[in-house]
Parts: sequence; C-alpha cells; structure tokens
Amino acid sequence: MINFLPRLISGILYIVIIFASIVISMETFITVFLIFTLISTYEANSLYQKIKSKGYKYHHPFIPPLYVSVSMIALICIPFSGNDIYNPYLILFSFILIWISDTMSYFFGSLFGKTNLKIEASPNKTWEGFFGGLFCSVLFSYVSFNFIQEIFPFWKTILLGFTIPIFGLFGDIVQSKIKRKAGVKDSGNIIPGHGGLFDRLDSAIGNSFIILIITII
Repeated sequence: MINFLPRLISGILYIVIIFASIVISMETFITVFLIFTLISTYEANSLYQKIKSKGYKYHHPFIPPLYVSVSMIALICIPFSGNDIYNPYLILFSFILIWISDTMSYFFGSLFGKTNLKIEASPNKTWEGFFGGLFCSVLFSYVSFNFIQEIFPFWKTILLGFTIPIFGLFGDIVQSKIKRKAGVKDSGNIIPGHGGLFDRLDSAIGNSFIILIITII
C-alpha cells in the first residue's frame, strides 16, 4: 500500500499532464512533448553510457538516445499528419489506446496469465495478458468510432486498435533489453513508483512510427 499510493498519484498526474497538453493548445503540446523528448533522451543516453562503461560491445540495432529522440519527434508529428494544421484528437486517441492496451494487458496477465511469451527481456509477459490488451484495444476502437467520435476512417480506427498493442509490446521489449544491458531496473526516478519518463513512454515510443504512417496513408 505504501508504494501503491505514490504510484497511483504519479500515474494519474502523468495522464493529466499529457491529456491537458494535447487539448489546451498546439503550443502547449509541442512544449510539453519537447520537454518529454529531452528528459527521455537524457535517460536513454544515461543507460547507453552505463552499457558502454561495462565494456560491452553494443550489438543492439537501436542506439538508445537516437531511438528515443527520433521516435519522440515522430510522436510529435502525429497531430499534424491529418488535413488540419493541428488535430489533437489524432494523438489523444492514440494515447488512449496505448493506455487501455497497457492497463488491460497488465490486468488480464495478472488474473489469467499462465502461458509465458518466453521473452527473456520481459519474462513476466504472458499470451493471456497480450490478447486481453489487444481485445480491449480493438473493442474500444470499435466503440469509439460508432458511439463516441469518428476521428479516423473505420479501417484506420480498427487497424490502430490491432497495431498499438503489438508495437507497444515491441517498445516494451526494446526498452527492457536496453535496461537489462545497463543493469538497472528503471531508466530514471523522475516519476515516483514508475521510474523514469522513458519507462512510461516505452509503448508510445514503440508505436510512434506505425501510428504516424497509419495517420498519413
């Protein structure tokens, strides 16, 4: 309970900051996400330096600070990829799907997880958790299109519902491999109970390019 309360409060605050930055104005969004880019890139670079200090030859296909900074820039481009100059709904919908996928994957994995994904960098991931998050992501995509607001064409909406859990898992695995190489549990300590900003943004970073591509096509 001692760790749960700070984790809950900081998690809610993180979501509020992202939500508010997106809906208040274009300038607020750019400012907040550029700050996020700087902090998460700094954390990724710190991990990279720890890896190099251990004398490892870095064979990972993604150099951490470059991977994070380029992915964050792609994330910032998403609300500008439609017909409007700045459409906050494009990025807000994407983040809602990321949060739903991550939360429900954890929920289903905790309650029903028995079949391990056998991913060395993320040993606690299960197929039950993954498919639970995928199902809820697609379900929300369908409900959002039909009953809340049409943001994308139907095929794009459902496609995002499918791809976001997949690439979110990809982002989690990439980050976990980097942290394992660096010999640390978290990328930083800026968010109580969650670690670094890179820890919170791993799914969004993994999704940034696929979401940008889907919004453009």
